Amino acid sequence: MTNNSDGSEDIKNKPEWLTEELFREFLEEDFPNFQKISQFHIKPAVAAGENYMTVLLRVEISVEMSDGGKETVSYMVKIKPNVERLQLMIKEWQIFLKEHTTYTRYIPKFESYYSEVGRPLKMAPRILLPQRKHQITDDLLILEDLRLRGFKNFNRHTGLDMIHTKAVLRKLAQFHAASAHYALEEEEFPAMYDQCFTAKRDLFQDHRLRIGKIFRENLNLYGGVEHLEEKMRIFAETKSDPFQMKSERDPEEFNVLNHGDLWVNNIMFQYHDDGSLKETYFIDFQMGRYGPPAQDLIYFILSSTSIDIKLQYFDYFITYYHRKLIENLELLKYKGKLPKLKDLQMSLFKHDYWAYTTISTLMPIILCEARDDANVDNLLGESGDEFRRAMYRGPNFVKSMKVLLPWLDNRGAFDL
Repeated sequence: MTNNSDGSEDIKNKPEWLTEELFREFLEEDFPNFQKISQFHIKPAVAAGENYMTVLLRVEISVEMSDGGKETVSYMVKIKPNVERLQLMIKEWQIFLKEHTTYTRYIPKFESYYSEVGRPLKMAPRILLPQRKHQITDDLLILEDLRLRGFKNFNRHTGLDMIHTKAVLRKLAQFHAASAHYALEEEEFPAMYDQCFTAKRDLFQDHRLRIGKIFRENLNLYGGVEHLEEKMRIFAETKSDPFQMKSERDPEEFNVLNHGDLWVNNIMFQYHDDGSLKETYFIDFQMGRYGPPAQDLIYFILSSTSIDIKLQYFDYFITYYHRKLIENLELLKYKGKLPKLKDLQMSLFKHDYWAYTTISTLMPIILCEARDDANVDNLLGESGDEFRRAMYRGPNFVKSMKVLLPWLDNRGAFDL
């Protein structure tokens, strides 16, 4: 009998259908001598404060073989949270449908383009699709556990150094180039990729205005930027939420499939034995949006690079990304107009509204110190003001805002 300890001691409110039977077909495929499951455990895959939108679980399975051998394997499972309000949002935003579509339809196609020109590469983990009938009653994604191949996340508080930043930009250029080629050669991306959060109504407004007010209340901590209070208030209360803003699909602009949520926790790195960087994968494709690459570039560089290089090398990062983008477009024999560096820089100014969203919504989460109360209830709920205020007063966030706010204001990023 299987020693199954996946109950309340491991995770609360585990779905009844999330059992060892769901994984048996994967084990039989991966292990030809598979005989039985001897241990089955389900545990949270990340600590509090590392993931808010969905619940990420690690399923650890010990396997016995017919020849007496034993193996231990694990899988990553993504399910909806128990918070009713967030479940409503996720359903309307089509998060699971979008991520499933990206993993099964687009990423394999993008990777095949590079194989066809003799430059095979991988962009993301393998998704596992149950073929047998199971009593699954809710949204679900099963992915390979990259940890088994030595992949790791980078420290979100320190931010990426030059080597890791350039690795991400190289992989991003490959992803973007393949998506542009796809849109021209195959078909347009469907309408659900017009928005990060596919919804007809704004379910985020109350939260957005609440955190905007807390952000402005703490301007005195950020080094003499109190004069920005009125400008930032008007911007926050007037500008549409970029996550829900529909893409213009402007044919005069160069458009790609943006990852949509490209920050340090959604990037995994693999290393050689000597510690040098070997491979870079992206995960969490639930917020993809078709539009100018300025979205991913602003979001990623501002949120996830070290404060020591973030602004000093900002234009260099754009130039580096552009060079790699053109290299990959030419490699794939892209037939559209190649974007010039100047076009890309102009697009960054045109779509710089992503900057306010990045610093006001994402960076407080990234830079927040580990806390027991770091959960979605306190992030979005009515009673979470203490937690939210702590995010905007944390030393890492304060240090970043002292540098970022003047720089963004000088670029006109808070102008309507």
